[in-house]
Amino acid sequence: MYFHASDIDARRERLAARWNELLSSDEAVLVHCGEPMQKPGGLDQNYPFLPHPAYFWLTGRRREGEAVLYSPSLGWVEFQRGIGPDEAVWEGPRQDLLVDRPGRSAGDLNAFTDGQKFSALYHLGQHAAPAEGKTFELRTALDRTRRAKDEAEVRLIRELADIARHGYERIAETVRPGITEQDLRMAFENEIIRRGATGVPYESIVGSGPNSAILHFPPTLKVMQEGELVLVDAGAERFDYCVDITRMFSTTAPSQQQRDLYHLVLRAHGECMDRCQAGTEWRDVHLHAARVITEGLQQLNILKGDIDGLMEQEASSVFFPHGVGHQVGLRVRDTGHAENLDPKKYNGARLRVDLPLEENFLVTVEPGCYFIPALLDDPAIRERFAGVVDFDEAEKWKPIGGVRIEDNILVKQNGYVNLTIDVPKHFAR
Repeated sequence: MYFHASDIDARRERLAARWNELLSSDEAVLVHCGEPMQKPGGLDQNYPFLPHPAYFWLTGRRREGEAVLYSPSLGWVEFQRGIGPDEAVWEGPRQDLLVDRPGRSAGDLNAFTDGQKFSALYHLGQHAAPAEGKTFELRTALDRTRRAKDEAEVRLIRELADIARHGYERIAETVRPGITEQDLRMAFENEIIRRGATGVPYESIVGSGPNSAILHFPPTLKVMQEGELVLVDAGAERFDYCVDITRMFSTTAPSQQQRDLYHLVLRAHGECMDRCQAGTEWRDVHLHAARVITEGLQQLNILKGDIDGLMEQEASSVFFPHGVGHQVGLRVRDTGHAENLDPKKYNGARLRVDLPLEENFLVTVEPGCYFIPALLDDPAIRERFAGVVDFDEAEKWKPIGGVRIEDNILVKQNGYVNLTIDVPKHFAR
């Protein structure tokens, strides 16, 4: 069993302490699990059901049509749904109750809330109600509570990291000239499912040669050639908990040019991880990645000018156009920063997380450097950066593609723990 009732109780206690500061005794919050969604034209077919992560985190249950209520006067009340006879025939037993304990029938929900005569009832989770006013404040308090991972969550994520390790080792055994990007995808996904993953948290990214510069490249039947870099960004999932990892490979011994790009990103990756501890502003981690990439590109004669001036002009955004990472754990984009209504850009990138790190936050650290034709050939970008980017020199790097390195780190008070450290970095083998 991954979670116990004591894990759920501890989460609820942490959240109730925040909600009690916002709620009066005669108000309540309902967190909805959600309903299945039918496929267009699918008749009796639905998309695979995903419970709202807040509901799952608060209950350990993944059954559609359920809800959990909290009121300062009543505490926590679960409204649960059983499995009907038709479902028992067509679907059989489902592994959707990680924590199972008594609750009220979901069919009694409306009558119960009407009878309590709450002065206000706020809806969270998978529900159509807009997150405004106090609803927004309650959702923000819930998100802030969920961001710190508890021991049970970390234990599950460690297991997934070990499963992913086997998948990446399989890739290292498989990658060579003559195979396709899809071959690598299948090698990874077959291995992690054989090892106990229930699937992947996002479509696996496999890009070889120039395709490695496309940030979310879906693997194709392109045959890998000798001397190509291969970027694999793939994770393992179980019950929506996941890891999100990127590693680089090469089809043959890497060239000096490829090594230079890899070690530039590796330096940014290591230095950014070293800056991750409680109290650090995440934007400062991102800006350090941008500075390291800027310095490296200057040394490679791709950027021209002094470092401070290049940073001020955001020149690295042509080659590092995304944030340095995001929160991960319960889904690949975990609680994020939904309360940030005015997101800002830093060195050309909008950050999914723009807040100080706290103990037990789980974040990805994934700097990258890419030679993306869509950016390098854009007339507006060429005009804006004409004085600081040597586009003729950058043209020579297009066949290389791009490099990204990504690990999942647990923030601690005076440092971090890399939960994916055992996933090998095979590039310079």
